[in-house]
Amino acid sequence: MATDETALSRERAAGRPEFDHVYSPGTVQTEPPPITSDRLYNVDLAPTRREGRTWNAYSIFTLWANDVHSLGNYSFAIGLFALGLGAWQVLTALGVGALLLFFLLCLSGFMGYKTGVPYPVMSRISFGVHGAQLPAAVRGIVAIAWFGIQTYLASVVLRVMLIALWPGLAPLDSNDVLGLSTLGWISFVALWIIQVIIVCYGMEMIRRYEAMAGPIILVTFVALAVWMLWRVDFSIAWATENPLTGWEMWVHILGGGALWVSIYGTFVLNFCDFTRSATSRGAIVKGNFWGIPINMLLFGLIVVSLAGAQLKLDGTIITAPADIVQTIPSVPLIVLASLALLILTVAVNLMANFVAPTYALTNMFPKALNF
Repeated sequence: MATDETALSRERAAGRPEFDHVYSPGTVQTEPPPITSDRLYNVDLAPTRREGRTWNAYSIFTLWANDVHSLGNYSFAIGLFALGLGAWQVLTALGVGALLLFFLLCLSGFMGYKTGVPYPVMSRISFGVHGAQLPAAVRGIVAIAWFGIQTYLASVVLRVMLIALWPGLAPLDSNDVLGLSTLGWISFVALWIIQVIIVCYGMEMIRRYEAMAGPIILVTFVALAVWMLWRVDFSIAWATENPLTGWEMWVHILGGGALWVSIYGTFVLNFCDFTRSATSRGAIVKGNFWGIPINMLLFGLIVVSLAGAQLKLDGTIITAPADIVQTIPSVPLIVLASLALLILTVAVNLMANFVAPTYALTNMFPKALNF
């Protein structure tokens, strides 16, 4: 018994998770035990060691700082404004969704922290060793499709920036080859390669990229909102000409909140892919608090400012922040704004559409594939 306790103490001191003692009693495992199945295990699927737990509260906050401010989310929230919800109603809808998401994502994050395993391995608890392949594959396939879509959206921003810098490239953007111009294909392939290179350095590189991109995105969108408010003397249109009222208004508010939760349903599933490397449960709660309810409140205020200011200016409703970026009366500022949107789209793509399918495919073929 003393020998077993000594071995377990050594394992814990070496940074192994609490359940490492299920391996051979009395020995310190430095490599996967002989009974490990190469159909179910590799180092990427194994529980995260203590030295690999580098995601602190700031890391988790910047994860949401990037994703919440994605161009798709702006289009969704502006759509609520266009449907007839006023400023406070849009904020209420986002607030309802944010509170639910904070609770759900904390629970999901705690699972990742406690077990140290990614979502496909976590799924084995409820679906079985082989049945877990199905939910992991469904999550991964959707993300693979969206990786292509987001890369295309980023390539559109890159094209705008390149032509603003070098107008002579415009002829390359006027033809059509399988739905994209020559410049479009060059931008798409270049961004695809850049993202793959980033991910080749693993989750730690993704964490660093997200930490770098978060402040850039927040500053850019706050500056864009302040500029729009300045253009209308800080007096915006608080609603469209035909605002919703009564029961119909509350149906749309609650429906908007529910849709906000559904947008992040995939993250509720695979948030453990990130929190498996969290430093503590407190880091998860703190990162989620600032990244979900507080950050989403800021997001809502920016949406209201952009949409309301544009409506006040010319009576039109924008569909995305890119519509406003194109009206900036300065080439250098257009380039800076486009670069920020480009950094944002890549950040969203890496966290939302690369990590999930990577673990899903690794779980399917652990002997042949790694991260």
